Amino acid sequence: MHCKRIYLLFLANISSFLTTVIITTYMKKLILTCIFVLTTVFFCTGQKAKTDCKCFENKMAGTTKGAQPDTSFHFSNGKTIILCDYKNPDIKPTTFSEFTLSICGQDTIIDFFEAKLIFRFKFKKDTLVIEDIRNLPTAVDRKYQMTTWIIEKIYFTKGKLNRHFATNKKIRKYNQQEIQETIKEYETAKLGLDDSKIELANRLFISTISGNKKARLYFADFETKFGTLDGAFKEEYNELETMLGLLDKEK
Repeated sequence: MHCKRIYLLFLANISSFLTTVIITTYMKKLILTCIFVLTTVFFCTGQKAKTDCKCFENKMAGTTKGAQPDTSFHFSNGKTIILCDYKNPDIKPTTFSEFTLSICGQDTIIDFFEAKLIFRFKFKKDTLVIEDIRNLPTAVDRKYQMTTWIIEKIYFTKGKLNRHFATNKKIRKYNQQEIQETIKEYETAKLGLDDSKIELANRLFISTISGNKKARLYFADFETKFGTLDGAFKEEYNELETMLGLLDKEK
């Protein structure tokens, strides 16, 4: 706004100058025409530079209609994808949960991403990369760490939105010693459910995707040995089953 006031003052001074200085009618028209063109470019460019994208109302994400997006991703074809709602400010690099993605100017969302999951974004080569982050025992000594599980790529082809999903093939697998330690834990574990059992289920899952058939059988028989799962235990175990099913489909 400060720049515009200066520009308008400049125009006023020019107009005053033209009325006081002797100049041919042709030159005066030429100068005024140039000023008009510059004025049009100045103001039109300023309007286009502003992002007028607003969030849609979404009750699941708690998004209010007309809210400003948290993040915008600008593609070379002129399309803009906006992210509306929750950022996890205490996690570095920045992650997001319970949010929507939509294309600026369209009245529908691309998708809603639920609260129980954590996502990280990268934007490179005109492609929005979304990493689904899970806390899995993939670190050394089978300890837990934040691990990229699914990678989604969003891009445009001839103006059409494309979405491509794939599991992360670079997840660290267990070596034979780690697999055998997990199998021994299962075989010697006491009956009953406690926090250590759901950790064991996660390690059996990683042992399974590491290629061990016995670990897969033990993972499938988990409820038979330790009892019926419920609540958070059942939810986490079912999620591991879903993850394993997705891997099977990709083979």
